[in-house]
Amino acid sequence: MLSLRRQMNARRPGHFVLFDASKHLTGQERSRLENQGIQTTYDSIRVLPDQTLAIKNGRVVVLFADEGVVQKAEGKPASKRKKEHFHVAGCSVLQARHREPLVATTCLSSPFPVPGNEHKRRSLTVCPECLALLSYRGFSLTRNRRIRYSEGLLRGFQLQDFFRIYTLYPVRIEGHL
Repeated sequence: MLSLRRQMNARRPGHFVLFDASKHLTGQERSRLENQGIQTTYDSIRVLPDQTLAIKNGRVVVLFADEGVVQKAEGKPASKRKKEHFHVAGCSVLQARHREPLVATTCLSSPFPVPGNEHKRRSLTVCPECLALLSYRGFSLTRNRRIRYSEGLLRGFQLQDFFRIYTLYPVRIEGHL
């Protein structure tokens, strides 16, 4: 009985935490995040103490909502366009572009959904700044001994592996959901 209370974080008999929609993702929100993505802003994303990104109690991946559209509109050929990235942490790139609209998703592989257009998807790679900020598996493009290793990590990056280390849902911070 005592172990069950500990699993439930019940400090005393009869103590438990009810679902709070302002703090916990609903089933519908989780489904939208996974299948369609959600339009959002940097200010509405939580940067967790480990520097990963979350909405309520679920970690998310974010991408700039109109990055590919702007580059195409500028008439740049595909070979000359800036490489597009998705972000897993509150890196300097996200902070510098904090006013731009974002798409948050929990989709575990690229191509990512485009909100408002269920037939369109965007192929992106992980942001190296994010991996460096997290020191993900020793990632560093500034330390000479690590450059080849880090380039390999970048090429072979899989969100499934990332979320084995940084649990997607539910996010627990200091014993709280």
